[in-house]
Amino acid sequence: METETRPSSQPFLRRWVLATLGGWLLGVIVIVLLGEIGELLLVGDQSSVGIGMGWTVGYLQWRVARNWFSATSQWMWASVVGMGAPFLLSDTIGALWTGAPFLVGRHYLALHLSVALGSLLVGLWQRRILQSHSMRANWWVVACTVGWILAAVVTTLVMVPGHPESSLELWRNFGAIPLGGLVLGVVTGEALLWLLQARQ
Repeated sequence: METETRPSSQPFLRRWVLATLGGWLLGVIVIVLLGEIGELLLVGDQSSVGIGMGWTVGYLQWRVARNWFSATSQWMWASVVGMGAPFLLSDTIGALWTGAPFLVGRHYLALHLSVALGSLLVGLWQRRILQSHSMRANWWVVACTVGWILAAVVTTLVMVPGHPESSLELWRNFGAIPLGGLVLGVVTGEALLWLLQARQ
């Protein structure tokens, strides 16, 4: 079975990684735009991170997934709602309770907690879509969660916090952004290939 699926797996993986990377990069632009709108509406700025990144990554992944295993637009909405909800909750807590800054706003712990919870929600929703296509669909929850968390951790570890003081630090930050998208694309893409090799 593995020998039969291998010839078509590499084009899929390449398209999946490129789509995820493209969605990640486009997400940065959308986050900025949504952040500007949020400021006008006096809404917290973390919601734009979850919704923006979830939307762009989910949309471009769905365009690949619908051709590969007939995924519906639910794939994209799972990403938008799943990633958006924890960040929206973070903004809400921040507006109502200022006693725990590490749980809200731009604190690294708050960011990673939101990504962890968001990726779990995304994985659970998208698992339902995969159930009719793979006997290993439950493993998608793990792969999705690990992929998003690793992408966030790698990005924050490589980036220089605050305002870079040298051109080297500036380029390091520029390089950190696509690195997160690549990590997410490779982890989830390889996992999805493995899942779909065990079709129902």
